[in-house]
Amino acid sequence: MKKLLDFGRRALFYIRVLSGYEERKIRNHRLQLEQRLRQAQERKEALRKIPEQFILSEVRRMVEEMQNLNKKIDEIVSDDLILGSIPVRKHEQIGVMC
Repeated sequence: MKKLLDFGRRALFYIRVLSGYEERKIRNHRLQLEQRLRQAQERKEALRKIPEQFILSEVRRMVEEMQNLNKKIDEIVSDDLILGSIPVRKHEQIGVMC
C-alpha cells in the first residue's frame, strides 16, 4: 500500500512538472517576492526623504530670516548715512532683532 501511495505521489508530481504547473507556481511565487521587496524599498525611500524634507524646510526658513535681517540692517545703515550719524535707538533695534 505504501509503495502504491509513493507511486501515486511521484506520478502526480511528474504530471504537474510536465504540464508546467510547478514552474508557473514557482514563477508566481518569485514574482510576488520581488514585488514585496520593491514595495519595501519604496517605503524605505519614502521614510528617508521625510527627515531630509524637514531639514530643508528649516534651512529655507533660516535663510529667509537671515535675508530679512540683512534687509533691515541695510535699511538702518542707509538711513544713518542720510542722517549723518547712528542714533542709539537704531543700535537697540539691531540688538533686539539678533
